[in-house]
Amino acid sequence: MCEQSKLPEVEYYTVNDRPIKMVSTTDGGRRVLVMNLDTGEFEPDMSYLSRCYNPEQDVDRLSEAMFDRYVTQLRRGINEKN
Repeated sequence: MCEQSKLPEVEYYTVNDRPIKMVSTTDGGRRVLVMNLDTGEFEPDMSYLSRCYNPEQDVDRLSEAMFDRYVTQLRRGINEKN
């Protein structure tokens, strides 16, 4: 019997209004991708792992739909500046 491949679990956050994606890895770890506010691209930055769970930070967990809308809005602003 073939085991179905499991899609990675993704959590969506903003930390101080910066979009963050946390993606589960196959080895049980996490990959943290942070939006570069100059380019609109997501880049790895593990320093945000602890920030997402720090109650003293300005952190919000978002649904995928809310996250996608927010990222689209930010990218629109970045494109207008360039």
